[in-house]
Parts: sequence; C-alpha cells; structure tokens
Amino acid sequence: MNYIYRIMVAIYAFISAIICGFIMISPFGEKIQMSTLLEYLQVNFYQSNKYNLIIFLLGLIFFCLSIVILFSGLKGAKSGKYICVKNDTGMVKISSTSIENIALALSKRFQGVTDAKAKAGFKGDSVVVSVKLTINPDVHVPTLCKNVQDRIKSSVETSMDLSVKYVDVSVDNVHSNQSLE
Repeated sequence: MNYIYRIMVAIYAFISAIICGFIMISPFGEKIQMSTLLEYLQVNFYQSNKYNLIIFLLGLIFFCLSIVILFSGLKGAKSGKYICVKNDTGMVKISSTSIENIALALSKRFQGVTDAKAKAGFKGDSVVVSVKLTINPDVHVPTLCKNVQDRIKSSVETSMDLSVKYVDVSVDNVHSNQSLE
C-alpha cells in the first residue's frame, strides 16, 4: 500500500470518526451545545456564498475517497507473489518462491559459498532477484559475485522463460574455519 493511499484512508477515517462521534454524543449531550453549533454553522456558512462551494467540495472529497477505498478491495485479487505467463494452451503462474529456490540452489553450488539466502520479486513482467552470501575468506569476491549473477540470470531466463531485470548479490558474512586447539 503506497503512502498517498495510506494518507487518504487516514484522513477519511479521522473525519468519519469525528462525524460519528458528534452523532453518537448528540442524543446524550446537552442540547444547548448542539444548538449553538448548528446556529454558528447556519449564521456563518449557510448564509454566506461560500456555503455551497464548501459543502460541494467536502462531498466531492468524501465521494472520491469512498470510491478509492471501494476499488482498493477489488484490486487485491492480483498478488505480487506470482507472475502469470500466457501461452497457447493456457496460463502459467510462476511463484517468487520457485525463483528463490533456483537462486539458492545455484548460489550454494559455487566453491567458496558456505550459505546463501535469496529473495525474488517482480517488477512488471521482469524478475528481480536478491541474493545474500556467506563466503569463505579465500574467495575473490568480485569474480564470485559476477559468476553467481550470470548463472542465476541465465538459469531463470532459460528454465522459466522470464526476463530477469537484475540480480543483486551481496556478501553478508565471511565464514572463518577456526578450530580451537
């Protein structure tokens, strides 16, 4: 959920809570306070030329926010965990987990890699892969990372028939094999 949408929902919820609070309190509160508020609104807004414009804009804002919130529930059917590829016989859904497993298996095959973690996602119709490695200290890091990137990219593009936008490889740790004597 992006920040603009969160801000719109927060504003909508805040204004709705204030309006609902007034409605809930009005039967139990003092009638003098409510009548004073209504008189103030009538004198200052209803009799001025700005009243129609203010009411219209408030109504328009609430209407637009309601439509956005309504359609946001319908948008939830599309998941970011799968990419759909259409072919002549139907639709193929490929999960990000399957791409992560390929990246993990390939990363761990390289000599000098002791552990790996992978995360995959989708940007449009492309795949984005991020791999975190734990390596041995005697490995040339730039060469290893470049080889891991090339191997993951070519393997995913070949086996899944997907476009790989980029493969990020980071070395998180260097594993030391120190034994205590």
